[in-house]
This record gives sequence, structure tokens and C-alpha cells, in this order.
Amino acid sequence: MLIEDLDKKTEEIHNIISTNVIKYRKGKGFSQLQLALDIGLTGNAFIARAEKRTNNAHFNIEHIVKIATILDIDIKEFFIE
Repeated sequence: MLIEDLDKKTEEIHNIISTNVIKYRKGKGFSQLQLALDIGLTGNAFIARAEKRTNNAHFNIEHIVKIATILDIDIKEFFIE
């Protein structure tokens, strides 16, 4: 597999994760700010950028584990299209 293909696949996974964070966050009634504070951030700016993938912002594994725990969902749900 070429590096370009790996980069494209990584981008696709980041987009799936962002879409699912939005879905589950809203489904559980959390605002971006509430979720950000609950995972240890000081404001909602990062959550907003990562959900919209602005400037290639994305959730890392630490964010995903914390968000899954806060929202009480299985972490694998973030990776399902």
C-alpha cells in the first residue's frame, strides 16, 4: 500500500470518528463546551475544530477514550461508518 493510500485511509477514519462524536454527543444531550470540560479541556474550541476537521484537527486516542467514557458508549462505536 502506498503512503498516499495510507494517508487517505487515515483521513477517512478521522472523518468517521468526527461524525460519530457529533452524533453521540448530540444524542446524549451534551454541548461541545460540556463535553470539552468533562474531558479536561478549558473550552470548546478544540472540540469544534475536531468535529469539523478544521485545519486537520482530529481526536486522538486519549480524546476518544475519554469521550466514550463520558458518553457511556463502547469505543468501537466511533469507528463504525
